[in-house]
Amino acid sequence: MTDTSRNDADLDAYRRRVRAWLARADIPEVPLDLEGRFTVLREWQKTLYEAGFVGIAWSRKAGGQGLSPLHQLVFSEELARAGAPQPIGLIGVDVVGKSIETYGLDWQREQLLPRLLSGEDIWCQGFSEPESGSDLASLRTRARLEGDEFVINGQKVWTSWAHKAQWCALLARTDADAPKHRGISYLLVDMSSPGVTARPLVQMTGDDEFCEVFLEDVRVPVRNLVGGLHEGWAIAQDTLSHERGSYTLRRRVEYEVAVEEAVRDIRGHADAVGTEPPDRVLEQLGRSYTAVRALEALTRRTVRRQVAGEIPSPLDSVDKLGLNEVEQLLYASVTDLLGPFRLAADRAPFGLDGPRWVKEHYYSRAASVYGGTSQIQKNIIGERLLGLPRG
Repeated sequence: MTDTSRNDADLDAYRRRVRAWLARADIPEVPLDLEGRFTVLREWQKTLYEAGFVGIAWSRKAGGQGLSPLHQLVFSEELARAGAPQPIGLIGVDVVGKSIETYGLDWQREQLLPRLLSGEDIWCQGFSEPESGSDLASLRTRARLEGDEFVINGQKVWTSWAHKAQWCALLARTDADAPKHRGISYLLVDMSSPGVTARPLVQMTGDDEFCEVFLEDVRVPVRNLVGGLHEGWAIAQDTLSHERGSYTLRRRVEYEVAVEEAVRDIRGHADAVGTEPPDRVLEQLGRSYTAVRALEALTRRTVRRQVAGEIPSPLDSVDKLGLNEVEQLLYASVTDLLGPFRLAADRAPFGLDGPRWVKEHYYSRAASVYGGTSQIQKNIIGERLLGLPRG
């Protein structure tokens, strides 16, 4: 049997295992309200962790399953198709945790990562600031070294789950005289530290998932430094590559399931009323379906890059740009079908769940901002992939 055949057989067996477990599992109903959703998904993460389905592509030394990104993709596909939710701690699992695994000290990996994977500790990401979102390297938060501690002062914004998090992976300037891409350090901040204040920001969806975080003379032990002093920019690029690549993989599966659900609901409604869906409905669905299929082809390449260890890469920006455009197109296209009834909770035009699609549409507007704006991704693609001049 060739290596490819063995790999395919292994993935098929793993898919059967995942599908069988999900068929037996008590899949939770997720409330619409943020507080209820957070509580349910945190308990769900614990359930998945105990079953061996969190940290699938992490090394065993770091508390994972030691499998491949292909196994993670299989699990994400089966989870979505079973109508089961993702765990709550994806900022930790998919984004900052991998950088701690790669660059962290032994104590950081041994003490922090198991609690991160299980959902016992929730993590947030302290990168963006009010004056340095797109231009991340211009961040102004300072960390002054005093003996065996850093003293941090500054402000972060768009920090998801900061008001629920136990830990924050934070970028701070530790050398004010160095060029802006240097002199930055990557620090792990205990969110219960004196001087840390997280203030929720209400989004257009009505949720307050994002926060602004204020740091006033926050003392962080030197041992919480990840990598070397002033060497945080390279680690930040690693973190961002995981955010753009891994998140795109998960979301692509969710988009695929969303399109299938829309088709099912519209077809069921058409059968019930005895008419075919109007051409404009079919056109909207076709546009969404085609976009999702294109993103699927793109993410298959992403998985191959992950397996080969070819991350971080400017190609991560291609993934993120693709996600931005597909997410917004999909949810706008379906929400447009609701017409004037999009805000009527008791109406279901064409059989669609209006409140669900409207909320997804509102959330999708942030896709071209979170994880790096579309403009920044285009700059990276132009400069690093196409060789175009800066500016």
